[in-house]
Amino acid sequence: MQELLARLTNQYITSSNSSVNSSLTDNPNDFPLNRPFYADFTHDDIIISVLAAMSVDYFHEHPNLTDFPPDPERHWRMSRITPFGAKLVTEVIGCTNPDPNPVHDKRVYYYPSQYGYEESKATNKFIRMRLNNGIVPLDSIRGGKCEGRSDGLCKLDDFVASQADAEKLANYDYACFTNYTLVEPLNGNDYDGRIDEDTPGVVVHPGRLDE
Repeated sequence: MQELLARLTNQYITSSNSSVNSSLTDNPNDFPLNRPFYADFTHDDIIISVLAAMSVDYFHEHPNLTDFPPDPERHWRMSRITPFGAKLVTEVIGCTNPDPNPVHDKRVYYYPSQYGYEESKATNKFIRMRLNNGIVPLDSIRGGKCEGRSDGLCKLDDFVASQADAEKLANYDYACFTNYTLVEPLNGNDYDGRIDEDTPGVVVHPGRLDE
């Protein structure tokens, strides 16, 4: 997620407080910017971590271990979120209108000026995400900055602003290296991945796991 934001804002990552290798992300040779597209490859379950870090709550449902068979209308379906060859695509889309009308018809891209598109006039930038070609609703992300659209578009500046506190909220060093225990992890409490001293049901022990 940090690398995605760096590319969207055309900034290098010069220091790391997470698993990002800043020796690779602080220079144009290893981490080029201003490119037409980027491709990152990882394990498919990392897609779920990225969606959670961005607070895309559309897929977030409280688990029910006794519900059988599972609700066929549930949002959370591992087979659809991370099937073999899963893809999460983030698109930057330019529009001439700062508040374009949603278009729900299927469209196929053939040539640049189709549908009246002119790059020089498309100065209003939006983000759209497609998970395995399905549009990801972004109206659930933190701050409510992307609410109100049914086509998955979110203004680029609003999306970046919604993630401004993501690194702080992740509390990466504490969550990964502090010695703590989840008390009764199946008690129904909703753990969103953030671990700190105030997390319900967490007992913090003296010392660190890496000491």
